[in-house]
Amino acid sequence: MTKLASRFGRALSGELGPDFSTHQVSNDVVFRHLDPSLLDDCFSWAGLNEILSRGSAVPADFFLCAQGKRLPEHQYTTSLDGHRVFDLPQVFGLMRAGATLIIDSLDRIHPGVRAATDDVMRITGETAACNLFVTFDDAQAFDSHFDEVDTFVVQLLGTKHWKVHGPSEEFPLPEYGNSDPVNCPDTVLFEKTLVPGDVIHVPRGWWHTVRGGGETSLHLTFTFTRRTGYDWLRWAARQALGRVEIRESLDRTASPETHQAQLERIIEAFLAEAKNLRLNDFFAAERHASGGRNLASLPWDVSKTRPCGEDVVELVPVLPPPVRVEGDHVIVTAADQDFALPAGHHPTIEALVRARRLTVAQLAAQAGAPVTSVSALMAALLRCGLVTVSGADTARRDSERDR
Repeated sequence: MTKLASRFGRALSGELGPDFSTHQVSNDVVFRHLDPSLLDDCFSWAGLNEILSRGSAVPADFFLCAQGKRLPEHQYTTSLDGHRVFDLPQVFGLMRAGATLIIDSLDRIHPGVRAATDDVMRITGETAACNLFVTFDDAQAFDSHFDEVDTFVVQLLGTKHWKVHGPSEEFPLPEYGNSDPVNCPDTVLFEKTLVPGDVIHVPRGWWHTVRGGGETSLHLTFTFTRRTGYDWLRWAARQALGRVEIRESLDRTASPETHQAQLERIIEAFLAEAKNLRLNDFFAAERHASGGRNLASLPWDVSKTRPCGEDVVELVPVLPPPVRVEGDHVIVTAADQDFALPAGHHPTIEALVRARRLTVAQLAAQAGAPVTSVSALMAALLRCGLVTVSGADTARRDSERDR
């Protein structure tokens, strides 16, 4: 795992320890408490007010819920120059009446949440996103329900009352599972009013009942999607496309005997291919396909100027990209693309993957390479979308924040 990006991520990783990923993820409710000051970089009233004031959360998804239902958009938006924007008096009126404000995929529009979400991906090795919930008094957005993803719930401000009931069926998926509230188990396995700094892991498929704690509440829900046998089957089917039996057209008008014969040929061909596949092949393919966010690095994206020693470079792929040496080249794989570089850059690439974010001068020192050489390499990686670059003032702010 590369170095984590946020104080929250580093603290969460330390509190969870190795037993979490080995035994507890998806299997147990896990409760931890972090120093609330570590959450300052994640989100605050100021961040929410900025989003509301600009009138839109796009590309995140903004909505209001009350009494288990999502409220119609027309109740809290208005048209301005052909665009739908927040009608803030209506938003606030509905919240005073008990509605909960929710922003799905908040990591798409807020830098602090994005850094924390990327750290959740690094901790779990899985795809993650982050949703914001804003509740007043004892409002309840949803009836008792389960999520088809694993979650970390992080209480930022105020309080929220949680009951976790456990599963009614094992490992439901968006494509499979009965989420009717009548199926919620009566037994409560975990009950607590969360306060700022509290973090709970709620496994996929575990029912929970949540309502406001009687005051203001801001909490983040980091969702992460672990791969399943269903994901492997879809991947394995793609690996079997080399078999003509998999690609041939199905004979809709044939006799039952012909249908059965074709079905047996398909099954036999798939099994012949699948039995040679390993789970590690699947995980390796996912790692090769893993990329990063689409981030801008102006002015360096356009300017011919190379980053200097004090400028900060950051690896774009969220998860460590595969790196290998082949002959005279070091190959970096990200988003299913191979980037071939002279083999002499191998120490620099390894140091960048390990540290993830550092100045050009620091990277040069760790790799034992000249600053000019590292600067030229970073300019090339920037053009490939493998790194971002920010000014020297960013390094100073990072240093002050981490003290």
